[in-house]
Amino acid sequence: MVPTSAMTQPDPTAAAVPDISVQGPMRTCIVSGAEGSPERMIRFVVGPDGDVVPDLARRLPGRGLWVTAERAAVERAVEKRVFSRAARAAVTASADLPDRVERLLLERALADLGRARRAGRAVAGFVKVEQMIGQQRAGLVVVADEADGDGLGKLRASGLPIARLGDATALGGLFGREQAVYVAVARDDAGGEFIQRIAVGAARWRGYRLNSAG
Repeated sequence: MVPTSAMTQPDPTAAAVPDISVQGPMRTCIVSGAEGSPERMIRFVVGPDGDVVPDLARRLPGRGLWVTAERAAVERAVEKRVFSRAARAAVTASADLPDRVERLLLERALADLGRARRAGRAVAGFVKVEQMIGQQRAGLVVVADEADGDGLGKLRASGLPIARLGDATALGGLFGREQAVYVAVARDDAGGEFIQRIAVGAARWRGYRLNSAG
C-alpha cells in the first residue's frame, strides 16, 4: 500500500495544474449538481455486493455515479448518503472511501512514473536529475512532499515544470531505493506521453487532497 502523506497547503513551487478538460459529454456531480468533464470528476459504481466502488479508469460496468474530484465532495457524498439517493437504492459507502480514492489517485500517478522509469526515461537522485537537466533531456521534474530549500530552488531555476507527487518513500520505491526526493522525466518522444500522463495524474492527486473539508 502506498503511504498517504499529510495534508498540506498549496505550494507555489508546484507546477500549474495541467488543463485536463477535453471536448465531449459532460457529467453532473451528484453532490453539487455542477457539470464538468469526466477528467475533472471521479466515477463510482455500485458493486455486486452493494458497495460503492471508485472507478478511476472509467471502465467498470454499471451506471456511473460522478463526483467532483475533490476530497471534500467525496466526504460529503459519504456523510450525507448521497450515493444512495443517486443510485436510488440502499448502497454502502464506507467511511474510508475518501482515503481510498486519494490512495488510488496517488498509486495511479506513481504507476505512470514507474512505467517511465522502466522505459529508461526517468532518473532519481539530485545529481542524476541535474545531469539530465544539463543535457537538456529533462521535460518534467517530480519532487516528494519533503522537497524544500536550496535544492528545490535550483530546480525551479531550470524553468522546467515541477510536480509534487507522494513522499520520498513512495518515490524511492519506484527506483529500488529507500527514499527519493527528486526525480526527472525525459522529454517525451514520438513513442510516449509520459510527461503529460504523470503531470495530469499528479495534479489530480494534489487537487483532490488539497480540496478537503478538513
